Amino acid sequence: MDTMRMSTRRVSAIITTALTTGALVVGTIGLAAVPAQAATWSGYGSGPVGVPQFISVQGICPNNELSFSAQYSNGTISTANPVVSDSNGNATFTWTPNTVGLVSQATVGSTCDPVLLGGANITQVSTTTTVSAPNTATVGQAVRVQVVVQSQSPSAYSPTGQITVVNANNAAVSGAMGLTPGPGNGQSFAYFWWTPPAAGTYFFQARYGGDTNAAASAMSPTDTVIATPSGNTIAITAPATLTQGQTVTLVATVFPAGTQGSVGFTVNGSPISASIPLNAQGQASFPWTPPMAGTVTLGASYTTNQGGSGSTSQPITINAGPAQQDSITLIQPGFGPWQPNGNYSLGNGTNFTFQASSLSGAPVTLTESGPCGLSGLTLNIPVGSGQCNLSASTNGGNGYAPVKYGYTITMVPGTQVANVVAPQSGRYNRGRTLTLEGPGTGDTNAGQNINWRITQGRGSVCTLRFRANNAVQLRLVGRGQCLVRGNAAAVPGQWNAFSVQRAYRAI
Repeated sequence: MDTMRMSTRRVSAIITTALTTGALVVGTIGLAAVPAQAATWSGYGSGPVGVPQFISVQGICPNNELSFSAQYSNGTISTANPVVSDSNGNATFTWTPNTVGLVSQATVGSTCDPVLLGGANITQVSTTTTVSAPNTATVGQAVRVQVVVQSQSPSAYSPTGQITVVNANNAAVSGAMGLTPGPGNGQSFAYFWWTPPAAGTYFFQARYGGDTNAAASAMSPTDTVIATPSGNTIAITAPATLTQGQTVTLVATVFPAGTQGSVGFTVNGSPISASIPLNAQGQASFPWTPPMAGTVTLGASYTTNQGGSGSTSQPITINAGPAQQDSITLIQPGFGPWQPNGNYSLGNGTNFTFQASSLSGAPVTLTESGPCGLSGLTLNIPVGSGQCNLSASTNGGNGYAPVKYGYTITMVPGTQVANVVAPQSGRYNRGRTLTLEGPGTGDTNAGQNINWRITQGRGSVCTLRFRANNAVQLRLVGRGQCLVRGNAAAVPGQWNAFSVQRAYRAI
């Protein structure tokens, strides 16, 4: 009995010595070692940070608590929660590397010899960045613009660091913002509040510079925010209050500017217009005369050429109509009153002040679109050609409704004038010299030179003298009839020709 025990101890000692020696050898040759149990493993290796590795070990100590640790080259140690091997000596670890770097050696440890798994390269995880904001916003009201940085799946690493949001011109619209980790799904986020300063389309992109474990993202896709007065993609422009029986122009604007399609207007949900095409600015207008008084809901809906659609509505008050519409009297001095919607031809250089009055006693306001000049009630027709559109309006009052008249002005060639000093036609003594044109006065108001010539009596009755100072004189040298004429050429499309004539009888 004692002999058997001694033999057993000796065998145990030999096995123990062998195991110890084997362990020393493993420690010496590092990655190439094989544990005494000839255990095998799989699932461990190089990969991005934050991606779980499911490491399986087979043929290790059965029913034994096992631990896992990864030794980085810089001394950092990363572990996994302990597990217990089954009766066959098999176990699976879940290890998620959370640091970038070179793992010099990973070990599955137990009361038996450790299993050495070798080295691995844990790399940065790639990321994507997105920016999101509401599709539409109200001018002057802040909206939230959010940025999300996402690790590439299946990494659960939440990126850290900073992001910046830029506009279409790559100019920053936010300061650098720190990322907040998300709920463990590989996301981090940041946000800021942005207030649209005016109606228009705004573009946002976000950039992320990366951190130790996460690579920088490419610039995010562009997100668009359409800012409108109402916060909708369509807006109605109309007076705050309307008057029954008085026509107003309703304007619908579809955003973004330049959208092509058509618009229809409604009152209390019922159509009041046919489909109206949008102009180049994305607007459609419709003249409407409210038939009733009270509060109604004015609406507009649109359909784009690409199939998009939208609508808006707003309450509006319609007042009961006044007794009658105002009336305007507009008088051109020397001509008379102008008729509403009349067409008038005025020559270049015309400059006069209207006399204006209204039936209500309200002031008359003139406005003009086109090349003509207007200051108060004074109208100026410049040199050129074209058409001017003049409007006269009042705000009404004293029981009269506001009114607006329109007039069309066609610009025609003007009449040239000149400072001619030639004496009036008549009888003058022979030998007298008459000045037709003084020094420096030889041009018309159109800048055309006056050419003088004698059409009757040249030489025998009268002669022309052209002085060095540009004066023009007529000398009566004999008795009889002398006819003299001064002409200035026309300016095509701008000024008519100029002509002046005198008849002198020398006695």
